[in-house]
Parts: sequence; structure tokens; C-alpha cells
Amino acid sequence: MPTIKFMTNQPVELHIRSIEGKPVESQFGGMQHMFSAEEGAFYVSETVGQIITGKLRDLHVRSGELVEIVKAEVANGGRKRIEWQVARIGYTHGERPDGTFAVPSEPPSDLERQLAASIAIAEQRKQPQQATAAAPPAWAQALVSQTCILVDAFAAVIKHSSQYQGLVKPDDARSIMLSAFINLSKSSGGRNAA
Repeated sequence: MPTIKFMTNQPVELHIRSIEGKPVESQFGGMQHMFSAEEGAFYVSETVGQIITGKLRDLHVRSGELVEIVKAEVANGGRKRIEWQVARIGYTHGERPDGTFAVPSEPPSDLERQLAASIAIAEQRKQPQQATAAAPPAWAQALVSQTCILVDAFAAVIKHSSQYQGLVKPDDARSIMLSAFINLSKSSGGRNAA
């Protein structure tokens, strides 16, 4: 089984087999934790092993899931230190099975309640008119569907970039995502990428 090495600030994607490191004797003396993944094994100190295990548990990672682990160098009060970061790949907290997101909401304010009531009254007035209106064309429905998928994807990208504590700005993530989307649409022969 190959040994996985972590370079500073370079993410490593792994299909983790167990969220708990196995205590093994270090070749330098003392104990260390060995984690097993489909891509190989990696060894870390007991302290780092406990940190990684804790983060995997917090994320509710299961055996075989794809995760990203980064040995990140972060600045704290002018001093640099190593921080081990763990993220699930292909999953965002609050994601539903159908790919949409559940976003917790705060109770509506008085103004929001008044606005909602006003909209409800307007919608009731429109109902007879809407019954006679034709369904939107298929291209409009496809446009709405693709836009919603892109918004969900962008939300996942922003959520992921937020773990870098301001090092990756939302505009940077947007640019990267747009470039990837454009390249994807070009590589599919100009067909629909979404």
C-alpha cells in the first residue's frame, strides 16, 4: 500500500476507509496514527490523528467517502502555524438528496410578514388570470432549471472556499467556477454543460 505524504497547503483527496487512525509504533520512536484510504496509507502524530478523527466525526464522514485533507499553514497574530483541515468532497452541509439545499431561516420580521401577506393577496387576484395563461415554453423551463443548478453549485463552491478563512474570496471562487463551466461546455462540443 503506497504511503501518502502531505505537502504544506496542498490538498489531498482520499477515499477514507476508517475515520479513526490505528495506533502504530513510529520508526522514530513513540506512537503515531495510521489512516487507511483507497489511495494508500498516511501516518501522523497522535495529536494530529486525534484532530483528524475529530474533524471526520464532526463532518459525519463514513467509510469510503471522498474527503480532502490539507496540512495548511495559517497566520495567527503574525505567527505561522500548521492547521489540519478536513472537508467532504461532493457534499455540502444542508444538502438534500435531490441536490438542493436546506437553509435554516430566522423568524420573519414584521415587515417581511406584511410583505408576504401582500404578495399572497396579489397572488389570489392573479389565480383566475393564470388559469388561462399558457405554460412557459420548454426553453424557459430549461433555463430556469439550469440556473437553479448553477446557483446550488455556486453556493457549494462558496461554502467550500469559506474554510480558507478569507484566502479565497467569493469573487475568486466565482471566476474559477465560471472558467471550469466554460471549459466543460467547450469540451462537450458546445452542448448543454449543466
